[in-house]
Amino acid sequence: MRFLRSARHLSPSGVDFSRDAARGSCHVKRFARSGHYRATGGLGSDVIAQLQRLAPPSELGVSVRSPEKASALYKAGIRVRRGDFSEPASLDLAFAGARRVLLISTRTPGNAARFREQCNAIDAAIRCGVEHIFYTSIVQRPGSVFDVAQGHHDTEKYLATCGAAYTILRNGQYIENLPMFLGQSIFTGDLALPQDGPTAWVSRVDLAEGIARLLLSKGDLSKTILLTGPEALDFAAIATIAGRAVGRRIVRRTIPSHEFAAMLVRRGLPPPLAQSLTTGFASRAAGELAETNPALQRLLGRPLRRVSEVLPELLARATSLAPNAAASS
Repeated sequence: MRFLRSARHLSPSGVDFSRDAARGSCHVKRFARSGHYRATGGLGSDVIAQLQRLAPPSELGVSVRSPEKASALYKAGIRVRRGDFSEPASLDLAFAGARRVLLISTRTPGNAARFREQCNAIDAAIRCGVEHIFYTSIVQRPGSVFDVAQGHHDTEKYLATCGAAYTILRNGQYIENLPMFLGQSIFTGDLALPQDGPTAWVSRVDLAEGIARLLLSKGDLSKTILLTGPEALDFAAIATIAGRAVGRRIVRRTIPSHEFAAMLVRRGLPPPLAQSLTTGFASRAAGELAETNPALQRLLGRPLRRVSEVLPELLARATSLAPNAAASS
């Protein structure tokens, strides 16, 4: 059985495979689990959807902080357990019988607090005898200017000393996040962002399928796998693609980082999140996200979807949900 539990960020969830069907859980083979809320949103939801496509629901399970939010999964025949990274005892029950666990990094503010939560999950997995732990990390490496990088890198180091087999998934940036950055530019034609650089944007659906296939795979796995899209594009190129999709010329304009951060705060974002988004642009500008890698395409056995394919679909939905904004532009 696979148990998917989520953590809230770019996203978190887990899957479990119990070993003994007679003890009340499905005949477990593997267990994947993530950070704080992802079985019910984001990457975690996408991973469990792919696992449902690739494996019987009786072999899947999910762990969430609020099981009532996963009622659809329960009705589909997937085992649902409660687990919270900030409550280590809850994780012992959530991971019981698991052989494989997917830990999706949490969104808890602060590198130290996030690191503690993720260590709680790793420790619980070890106590439960988990054989292989998968952790969703980031592309950036130590020394990165991205302000949340340290929490990921500390978790990677801790994972390397835990005693279980492990795989660090260095996940690329999601194409699905682009509408958030484009914002009102699809109506106004003005895209004001800090300086950036080429980024190997990846479809979250493709990424989720790749992760699901890794969770179900047999044999030895690399300790680190870089999972990116097939091309690296900057926001000037993305503005062109978006403009074609909405039938409006979008001009990419560079603004100072501090101006961008202040704008986000005025719009209601918490200052720590505004800072993270701003340092993300500095990371792109430094070339930290430009590398492309064929690993994900090899896992799927097909071409990966590109920004030019996914973004128009996303923008079509966004514009259909914002008729007032379109009419006032």
